[in-house]
Amino acid sequence: MANHRRIFILVGIAAACLFFTVIYLVSNHKTYSKQDAQIHRYFGGTNQAVSVYVISGKEKGPTLLVFAGIHGDESGGYLTAERYVDVKVKKGTIIVVPRLNLPAVSRGKRQGLGGDMNRLFHLPENSNSTPDSKVVDLAKYLIKNADYVLNLHQGEGFYSPQWISHKRNPYKWGQCNVIDAPIFDLPNGDKLELDNLAKRIAARSNSRIANKQFHFQVNNTNTASNKSLHKEQRRSLTYYALYQQHKTTLALESTKNCTLPQAISFLTIAMNSVIMEVGIQAENLPSEDPLVIGREMTGKRSQLF
Repeated sequence: MANHRRIFILVGIAAACLFFTVIYLVSNHKTYSKQDAQIHRYFGGTNQAVSVYVISGKEKGPTLLVFAGIHGDESGGYLTAERYVDVKVKKGTIIVVPRLNLPAVSRGKRQGLGGDMNRLFHLPENSNSTPDSKVVDLAKYLIKNADYVLNLHQGEGFYSPQWISHKRNPYKWGQCNVIDAPIFDLPNGDKLELDNLAKRIAARSNSRIANKQFHFQVNNTNTASNKSLHKEQRRSLTYYALYQQHKTTLALESTKNCTLPQAISFLTIAMNSVIMEVGIQAENLPSEDPLVIGREMTGKRSQLF
């Protein structure tokens, strides 16, 4: 009887936390419409404002949630994500959060107000233990309502499962699809086959990348294992999404060892591959040509003056 009472109390606390998180987020955001998208702006008027773009097709399908800008010094990620806010979706839903960590992006630094935001997802909701807590809580809230979760990054060098050089080895992050486990067992007996999905996405991507030096590889960090090289990832967004919310989750990493238009091109190729692989039907997907991307960037800069 005592155990049942304890479980009841814990469930009640969890429900209360979720309730207050929802109330807080609803009271701190406004919604706008733009063509086929809804734009939700959270924490407006502060230096931590977050824009969330929700683009839904007329036909039901999976929901793909895309985060970028959790690290402000990885401009390839958030500039790629911003290219998807105007796509037209026929089947499914794409949710884009281009600049999750606005203070870090504004300063061009990895860390935001509360340190490395991608090391805060182990904290309980409504903890208010760091200045970034409310933004992390928003990300968690969005994750709960998605089927697939992506986090776009840009890393140094090139990932390789074997040591090849100081620029290409198991400790580098560039040009890889990162998963926290090859297979994740769900409570109902089903499995999330992350390794197979990541390999299919890499194959789609690499078929459109002529230079094999820039081909994507699958980086399985085996985050929960005692032998993992990256135990720090247990506090990350993707680990939370997989282990706490049981979502199919990937991080997409382009390299910093190329031009910015090239990095955006690689991430665009990977993003387009994910969209096709998970069964979302979308029109006017962004160009994958780095020359086109370069012209787009020049045009945006000229509009500022």
